Amino acid sequence: MAKKKTSEVKNNIEDIKEENGETSKLFAEVKKSTKDIIDQIKTELTAEEAKNAALDKEYKKQTITISTIIDNAIDVYSNYHSLPPEVKAILEKYESDYGSKIKEVEEALKLLDQQRNLGQSEDRDLWIRAREEMKMMLIGKTTFNQLIAAAEAPKDSLDKPFKRNIALDVILWITGKQIKNLSLEEILKAIQKMWVVSNYFYMVDIKKESEDQYHLMFKHRQNKRYSNYWLGYFTELFNFEDLGFKCAIEGQAFDETLSLTLKKLHDK
Repeated sequence: MAKKKTSEVKNNIEDIKEENGETSKLFAEVKKSTKDIIDQIKTELTAEEAKNAALDKEYKKQTITISTIIDNAIDVYSNYHSLPPEVKAILEKYESDYGSKIKEVEEALKLLDQQRNLGQSEDRDLWIRAREEMKMMLIGKTTFNQLIAAAEAPKDSLDKPFKRNIALDVILWITGKQIKNLSLEEILKAIQKMWVVSNYFYMVDIKKESEDQYHLMFKHRQNKRYSNYWLGYFTELFNFEDLGFKCAIEGQAFDETLSLTLKKLHDK
């Protein structure tokens, strides 16, 4: 073991002698942890580099030296300090979340790769991007079939699609409760969550006006026919006979907004 350490020390000394006096002096003054990093960089050869070294006699002349390490380090340091202030601010903002700036850079590169190569993105990431960039909507089988029926129906006929498409199944799915056990507020919160996730609306605002009365504002980028459809849809939903409560609903449909007021009358 002692011979091995002595050999390593001699190698380090020889490496230092290879450099000019200024570099050697600089190397002697740096802390041990930095020297260890330099030694690691100098001695690590990839399999490909080892192969090149065996085949090419000139490769030895290209071996990494202390000078090249310092040069590269200064280049990296200079590039970092040349970053625009707003980019530095972003690095500082998220550094605590990732533990270091290099971890931030790694994550940023992964995101850049996903941005450039959509096919390599995770399914969930693809859906989020498709929803935001392509304005796509998430629809179920029943909804899809009713959209086809609506397309074949007269332009002013909307009652059949929304009467046959009361999506209580998705509300039960996200709440994990039976219909009769759901409160009015729980149903509204489920709608607020899932109807935005599905991109039917880009915003659903709920205001509790009293103990049993709520006002909802739905925002979308479609047209008044779209608002009228959802007005009829929610009117049908909150009059569904299997709900555990009786509810009164009033609404107004506008070009890109739907306004609803719901009041719980009593439990069934």
